[in-house]
Amino acid sequence: MTRDKTENFTFRALYLIAILFVVDGHIPLGEMLNWGGLFRYYSFHLMLFAFGSGYFFSRRGGVAAQIRKSAVRLLVPLYIYNALYGILALLLRRFAGATLGAPLSAYTLMLAPLTDGQHFAYNLGAWFLFPLFLARTVYLLLDRLLARVRWRETVALVLCLIPGVLAVSLCRAGRQGAVPLFVLRTAILLPGYAFGVLYRARLERWDRLPTVPYLTGIVVLRALLCTRYENLAYLLSDCSYFGCDAFGVYAGGAMAIAFYLRLARLLAPCVQKSRLALFVSRHTFDVMMHHYLGFYALNCVFLAVHILGLGAADFSVNSLRTVSGYVYTPGGRSEWAVLYLIAGVLFSCGVAVAMRWLSVRASGLMRRGKAVLSKQNR
Repeated sequence: MTRDKTENFTFRALYLIAILFVVDGHIPLGEMLNWGGLFRYYSFHLMLFAFGSGYFFSRRGGVAAQIRKSAVRLLVPLYIYNALYGILALLLRRFAGATLGAPLSAYTLMLAPLTDGQHFAYNLGAWFLFPLFLARTVYLLLDRLLARVRWRETVALVLCLIPGVLAVSLCRAGRQGAVPLFVLRTAILLPGYAFGVLYRARLERWDRLPTVPYLTGIVVLRALLCTRYENLAYLLSDCSYFGCDAFGVYAGGAMAIAFYLRLARLLAPCVQKSRLALFVSRHTFDVMMHHYLGFYALNCVFLAVHILGLGAADFSVNSLRTVSGYVYTPGGRSEWAVLYLIAGVLFSCGVAVAMRWLSVRASGLMRRGKAVLSKQNR
């Protein structure tokens, strides 16, 4: 295993924590690590990704070049996988009796990945990618506009909070339909991205408080905030179920980021030594994209056990066909949910390995093809 001395293992640990929360949060009997409800995943886990992306914000290169780079990294694979998942949904509807996933059309192939992202059901996590791309782009443009402003990162965060607060207020008032969904998602994420930029530029050097009192203070403040509001969690994918106002969203998110960033710093040496932990943290895109299909793959194992009469007597074939994100837990026991967490992560890693192998093979074939053509042309 190679060791890149420039790699930030604290953020590798943070990304690992965040993606485990995403997968666990999509399991109906999940949220196994939410500290008794004190740190509900849906109050901060996607903000962790926005914060991490902002932390690695760079001013090198032109605006067009940076936007193009982000598009290649996020939007190109988004569209490729969108088409593949559309074909998968079509095959499962036609040959397996499934009712999930929208039909293939120009809209679902071209526009739906941007406007919705949940249309093919088996890749629900993909909706997050376009808002993240937009948050990066908006912040990049804002940063260039503030190039001559003193304390530009602080000013940028304040400016980013304005659309974020407005978006949360609209959603809490039940007026999500007044603004396109992708705009609301982006606006809510944008302050998290700006906070990541500000942290690296101004705050990281001061983040040296002793760990025990630091974490204890955050826990106390978070508990007080939870007492103040009905619920700090919200559903960013649909911009619904807001149990708190913008102050609760962003103050709670900042506390959770500070808490898990310090835990990530403590876990970094362990993550650095683990091949699996590093692989997962380096492939959060793949896990975000494919973990629902990992749930489905494990369901197929239980389906086989059910059909063969070896167990899983209460497995619901109808739910497998009709319920998005269906998970089977014998007798409704939540302990089985951890199998789906493992399956979602490991299946996604397997897809990443397979795609890397295919990419290497394709590159090799292209090189050999060019060599043959070059010889023929001599």
